[in-house]
Amino acid sequence: MKILSAMVVFTAAVFASSYAVAQSKCEGKTTRDIKGLSSAKILNDNGVVGYSKVNINIDGYGKAYHPKNATAGALIHLCNAGQVYLPGGKKYHGSTDNATCTETFMSDVARIGKAGWKDKSVGVVRWYGILGKDEVSMKGELVRGVVPVEQSDGSGFFVSPTKFADQSIRDEAVQRRYVNPLRIPAGVIPESTILASNGIVMGSFGVAIRKDKKIAVPFVVGDAGPRVGEGTPALARSLAGLPITDNVTRNNRFAGQVETADVLWVFFGKKIPAVKYDANNENALIVASKKAFADWGGQQRLDDCLK
Repeated sequence: MKILSAMVVFTAAVFASSYAVAQSKCEGKTTRDIKGLSSAKILNDNGVVGYSKVNINIDGYGKAYHPKNATAGALIHLCNAGQVYLPGGKKYHGSTDNATCTETFMSDVARIGKAGWKDKSVGVVRWYGILGKDEVSMKGELVRGVVPVEQSDGSGFFVSPTKFADQSIRDEAVQRRYVNPLRIPAGVIPESTILASNGIVMGSFGVAIRKDKKIAVPFVVGDAGPRVGEGTPALARSLAGLPITDNVTRNNRFAGQVETADVLWVFFGKKIPAVKYDANNENALIVASKKAFADWGGQQRLDDCLK
């Protein structure tokens, strides 16, 4: 009887051990419904994993956008921040091409701004890279965020918001309300029912790793965008083995960018709860990201996903 009991205990232990190993692997259901991830997997514990690029998203930086662009020290041209709607029904994104960016867009923005930003007979701009207020109906389409907001410090720079923000700071014109992209490794997610239903929202966590560098970088979900595959300079630099720095210039702003789908993105999902952002303690997000990575399974589980 004692021998039988021992065998039962041993069998149960082996089963439990095998189950734990199976659970630690990167197993799940394939999906093609997440923008930016041509073929992703929804893991058994609600995480999402897939390969994509790393384009730089510098939203949240206090010197990202200025009406005078580079001459005022802005890192990103204003044309990357908006879409123009003209009275005749035409609409276009400012970043369509170089000529549109530096000539057509800036000319239209000057006319629209001079008319007070909301004159339908002149046109409007839907701002998405900078904070915009108010809305106007153009040809039956409601265009939101048409009046650009400058920072409350009087610097002349526009407010560059992130979706993830310190909600305790009520004034949306205070730049430090938003996640600082130079200091915090953060990723972007699109509006997605799949991601949301699996608990991947603003303040969730993940980890990214380049196939060539093999440096695992835990990150926080810090902004919304058109697709997976955008990250802050802090994330891109860390993935490339470069130090995080506040000294980001127009010459090095794209350091660490990866233009091919050679970066594995993992979003942890419901297993790791999302957090709130405290602008007075930026480092807390970095600490929480590292802890979330360890709790998710750490390097060992990430290696399974890399396979």
